[in-house]
Amino acid sequence: GEVSGDRLAADLVRELKKRNPDLQAHGVGGPMLRAAGQEQSFDLARHAVVGLTDVLKNLPKFLGFFRQVKAEILKLKPDVVILVDYPGFNLRLAKALHRETPPPAMVYYVSPQVWAWKAGRARMMERILERLLVIFPFEVEWFSRHAPKLKVKWVGHPLADRWIEQGSGAVSEESPCIALLPGSRPKEIARHWPLLLETAAKIAQEQRNVRFVSLATGPEMRQQLEEEWVKHPTSGVSLDIVSGQSLTLLKRCTMAIVASGTATLECAMAGLPMLVIYKTSWFTYLLGRMLVKLPYLSMANVLAGEKVVPEFLQGAATSQQLTTAALQILRNPRGSEKMAQRIRQVAAKLGGPGAAERAAEEVEEAIRLRRALVSAAIEKDKEETKTPGLS
Repeated sequence: GEVSGDRLAADLVRELKKRNPDLQAHGVGGPMLRAAGQEQSFDLARHAVVGLTDVLKNLPKFLGFFRQVKAEILKLKPDVVILVDYPGFNLRLAKALHRETPPPAMVYYVSPQVWAWKAGRARMMERILERLLVIFPFEVEWFSRHAPKLKVKWVGHPLADRWIEQGSGAVSEESPCIALLPGSRPKEIARHWPLLLETAAKIAQEQRNVRFVSLATGPEMRQQLEEEWVKHPTSGVSLDIVSGQSLTLLKRCTMAIVASGTATLECAMAGLPMLVIYKTSWFTYLLGRMLVKLPYLSMANVLAGEKVVPEFLQGAATSQQLTTAALQILRNPRGSEKMAQRIRQVAAKLGGPGAAERAAEEVEEAIRLRRALVSAAIEKDKEETKTPGLS
């Protein structure tokens, strides 16, 4: 349903197809999943939205997607349905599929953050899911208390694999480089990118020779970044917008100003000091403040259990505050290195490489169990319908 999930699912499909070249994968996703071999009905990731107000505006469209996806699953009768993140859509889909007779086996990859809000969903997940594959170690213990009958497996975070693929040693640069990471969804870019450009202009006025880089996940995101850049000219700012090799590029940076999300963990893997931002509609923000039970938004702070990196949320996310905080990091090497050390400790909690392999093993086991249950049901039905022989 979104870019990060598209990447996770693509890694998983490639691993499953490596193990079984005859495997067929159907469904919805994005360009990475399609390239991995999925027979894709449509690109759902292209329609990703953020916040309740955006969901309500697009509700008729998503209801249409929902009905189409459900109908195709019921027609295909797959061995297993793999739901990747995207809880607003996928948990509702899981509930709807569970009402079918017999329901398909469902594996959920990347848990909804029920440990942050809506903890009651854990019981529902326990009732309808075949198993849950989580990417943070603390989730196993949490679900053992809130949904003890649910099969939960920590497979590690997929970022560890990407770090092995891309993350060579640090490259020293003479001039400081700041990564500007506004998020990958169009709404996130629209809200965050102008703020980041304004902040970059102010930093450049105060700090000589500073460079900026932004990372695009694909051509559509790159086009949106460039179009917004034209609307908000930043004289004197040295900015490169690049695609791919995100971890290698982050390793070359001095710090990052990053929207809360997967990118904060990418920065953590690079040991990069960061400022975390997030802006959404005020209605969504105030609703979230009432419902979310965690004191922090960024996963770096959640995993650390304390404020390792500063967070600038909603009204606090101003160019002046970000400029002041960024200059403190750039001009205080000792403080910057202390933050980097704590961030690297957080990154160590994400586990080692092999997440896709471990997830594929769990999916294959779910398929074996499903087929065994179907075979047993068929045999039982045959026995019950046999005509007794004549004596």
